Amino acid sequence: MHMEDILSLNSDELEKLSFNELVEKIESIKNYFHQNDVDIELALRLYGKAVELLAIARAKLINFKKEKEEIDEKYKKFLENLEKEENEEESLF
Repeated sequence: MHMEDILSLNSDELEKLSFNELVEKIESIKNYFHQNDVDIELALRLYGKAVELLAIARAKLINFKKEKEEIDEKYKKFLENLEKEENEEESLF
């Protein structure tokens, strides 16, 4: 993706990107900075966009962590109920 294409993305478009797409764009910006002939004005704009991309990616990671914790809690309750049912069945014999 061309740097101008990344810069043209607005906040709503960035929010809709998947985590992997955000990382790809961050990588593209990083690779641009490793070139020898970096345009300083473009570089400054890209730096700002990279910070925005990183903030959105971080927010997505936080949400992933919350979702995982919710799933872990459901699984824990499932195991507790399963153990409880097994103990109840054993007590019948």
